[in-house]
Amino acid sequence: MNNNREIIFGIDKKGELSISELKELLKKWQEKLELNDWSLSVEIVEFKHPDSYRQSGDFIADPEKKEAQILMTNDPWRGDEEYTLLHELLHIVLNDYGKSNEEILLKNFSEFSPEHNAYLEKLENLVHHLTRVFLGRSDR
Repeated sequence: MNNNREIIFGIDKKGELSISELKELLKKWQEKLELNDWSLSVEIVEFKHPDSYRQSGDFIADPEKKEAQILMTNDPWRGDEEYTLLHELLHIVLNDYGKSNEEILLKNFSEFSPEHNAYLEKLENLVHHLTRVFLGRSDR
């Protein structure tokens, strides 16, 4: 999760979807992923990165409270916000599993070591794969 972000509330520009449409998609996927006992929200943010990396989404989750925020950017609005939304929701579903494995890994390797980076890449690839499967796509 990245702390280089500035939250911008109420932005509804550049996009194919409005905030209310994103919230409807959030409800749809919350039900399908059986996260009904979670309090979920979606926020539009501007991710601030010192390099040219263009992040489209992130999440903040508190598994004990079953609360999470999906953070999405509209800069650029990529035209496939449902993909980004579902991708971040799947990270929440896998969060406990991923964090447990990461803790074990970090007992033997330093953060952002080649081994840690390989783990993070495999986790990201799994989430991409599951997102495509849930959406019935093979395009990414």
